[in-house]
Amino acid sequence: MIARLPGRFRASDDRGSMAMFLTIAVVGLAIAALLVPMVVTSSRTTRSDTSRVHALDAAQAGVNVMVGEIRAAKDMQGVGDSRRLPCESRSGIVTDSVVGPAAYTVSVEYFTANPVNATNTRPQPMRCVPRSGPYEPLSGTSTPKFARITSTGTDGPASTGSTPGRTLATTYVFRTANTNIVGGRIRINPATGTSPELCLDGGSATPIAGAVVNLQPCANPPQSQQVFVYRTDLTIQLLSSVTGTYRDGLCLDTAPPATAGRTVFLGACSPLGSPPYTQQWSYNDNGGYTASLPTSAATGTLSSQCFNVTSQSAGVQLLLASCSGGATTQSWIPDPAVGAGAAKAPQLVNFAQFGRCLDVTNQDPSSDHLIDYPCKQNPFPGAVAWNQKFTTPGIAAGASSAVGPITTTRSGITYCLTSPVTDQGYVTVSVCAASNPRQSWTVYNDSPSLAYSAKYTIVDNGSRCLGLTSPKGTEVWSAIDVEGCTGATEQKWNATADLASSVLQDVAELRP
Repeated sequence: MIARLPGRFRASDDRGSMAMFLTIAVVGLAIAALLVPMVVTSSRTTRSDTSRVHALDAAQAGVNVMVGEIRAAKDMQGVGDSRRLPCESRSGIVTDSVVGPAAYTVSVEYFTANPVNATNTRPQPMRCVPRSGPYEPLSGTSTPKFARITSTGTDGPASTGSTPGRTLATTYVFRTANTNIVGGRIRINPATGTSPELCLDGGSATPIAGAVVNLQPCANPPQSQQVFVYRTDLTIQLLSSVTGTYRDGLCLDTAPPATAGRTVFLGACSPLGSPPYTQQWSYNDNGGYTASLPTSAATGTLSSQCFNVTSQSAGVQLLLASCSGGATTQSWIPDPAVGAGAAKAPQLVNFAQFGRCLDVTNQDPSSDHLIDYPCKQNPFPGAVAWNQKFTTPGIAAGASSAVGPITTTRSGITYCLTSPVTDQGYVTVSVCAASNPRQSWTVYNDSPSLAYSAKYTIVDNGSRCLGLTSPKGTEVWSAIDVEGCTGATEQKWNATADLASSVLQDVAELRP
């Protein structure tokens, strides 16, 4: 017989098991209850993250579509054509085999200055008209330098997307050069009460040699038959007239000799650099275009005849008449985009308004402001008026800048460019004084050691750049000021062709 020991566990004894089971079950249910919302939340987060990723992909697709349209804006010869640039917004669907379709809506604005800059000042966008392209009235240019693309993507159709959507914005930089953006209107300085404004018109985009030139209401944006180019040999070419028939285009011409009453017509241009004197026109001190003589290129002496119309009325033909000092029938306002003609140093040509030069207003050294006036011309460069000829400090070989006065001379008196030493104050000229720090300027060239923003700038002794501001009073020409240096093209003088690669920059997601 085996004795039982008190308190020893017996194999068949299951007392307490049920309680333990119930405890474990309760704890398990409690943990499950806690895990369910965590799992649900995690699932929802995963779906939301996936949706946001697809919305961003859709936004990027919208950017790609707009960039593709911009790059496809070319003519039959493969040359960029601003008239073909997209103006309206685009919408589309991006198909995904896993999660279904996503959607995008993309828009574009065009600018002549960088819309994303260090000063956070957004310039005005160009006006854009479908099938006519962008246009900037102040400069008269129809070729942008920047496009700001904004694209919003949603996961699913834009109206029922599973998230509010994500928005990308980026800047497209056009590859441009001076030679590609020249061309603008030549309008007559409107007499008081005249409406609408009237411009020189070739009659059609592709006229024949001998076609007369007349006044017609200015097209806005400019139309081809009103777009002229002031070439470096002082010929004025109708830009659209360069065709297989007229490989050098058609230029404003007159029958010799230049006498009152002669018609101004479109004649076949000679190759650039070898023009007949009858096609050379000099923009003068009174805003007129003066005809040349056979001897003008050697002597600088011009004829006494200027562009003239008998009245400011549509359909009136362009004729020659005796120059009469700013008469309303002889005063013209060329768009800056018409070009600088033969202007070069010592003239200071502004790069943003590259048909205009630094000018002492009304040839009066006591004027309280200077202007950016159409560059004056003469077949003999030395004959250009003193008030557009400025001598700048010479930059030594291998150097990037020079410091000193910028001078112009009238009747034996030398005047210096003088800074107001205040932001956006007007620049003037005054008699040079070596002790005047306001007459000290730093002139920069295009040295590779310089940042792009510094190249071709003229900076006063307070680190302000020579630039442009709004016309003063009733004038139509930009006034000259000093302002914070930003690298804007209006702060560059006598710059060579601005060549930039076509790139996307300043890509950022915009927060709702």
